[in-house]
Amino acid sequence: MKIAAIYNVWDGVELLYGSMKCLKDEVDVFILVWQDKSNFGEAYNPMDDFKVPDFGCEVLLVKYEPQNSGGMTNEILKRNLGLQYAKEEGCTHFLHLDCDEYYEDFGALKQQFLASGAKGSVCKILTYFKKPTLRLEAPDNYYVPFIHELKESTFAGAKNYPYYVDPTRKIQQLYVPIDESNVVLMDKPMHHYSWIRKDIERKARNSSAKANIARSQLLHDYYSDETKAGYYLKDYGQKLVEVDDLFGIKIF
Repeated sequence: MKIAAIYNVWDGVELLYGSMKCLKDEVDVFILVWQDKSNFGEAYNPMDDFKVPDFGCEVLLVKYEPQNSGGMTNEILKRNLGLQYAKEEGCTHFLHLDCDEYYEDFGALKQQFLASGAKGSVCKILTYFKKPTLRLEAPDNYYVPFIHELKESTFAGAKNYPYYVDPTRKIQQLYVPIDESNVVLMDKPMHHYSWIRKDIERKARNSSAKANIARSQLLHDYYSDETKAGYYLKDYGQKLVEVDDLFGIKIF
């Protein structure tokens, strides 16, 4: 098994080191696919704020040039560019990640996947808001793809996938359907620090969901002094709970 962790890098780079640290002993290569302007044209070079760590495994930096074709299309192209490099590295497995995604005991999850004999896997998602110690009470209503087998025909952004996931992460192999019989649900979640940022406004301006964010009251909730444990986030339909800072995130 040779596994690549493929990161989509632009916003949230202040969380990238901590995310990579969760995986460093269990992956063979990190592929950081980065861009110096957003999918909507805002200039920002995340590599100016990031020092590539020496974790004892290969780290590839791959620059992506956004197309004038919208957020989702760019995300699909970017994820597939990472897959291309993973194939060239001879990887047999991979997982896609964003900078704000963390895993507890990644090694145990990897072993669970291998023992299952499945071609792919997914995790539930726990989302954090405003602080690393404030989390939505229940998992999200969608999943995140975890480790998948990598073949020459593997691609991201497929039409069909057995779980409700980000459309840019729907994994498929040409002529080989991925269905419930070969995608396993892991027993531990991904911790998503979605609303933990040094610059939350940059995220809001450039997210593929920026129109939905603009219509929501999420930024109002983010800045409100009332937003603490017990606070109800209308846009998520959940209240916040106080939790431990599992990964010692200190970005502010």
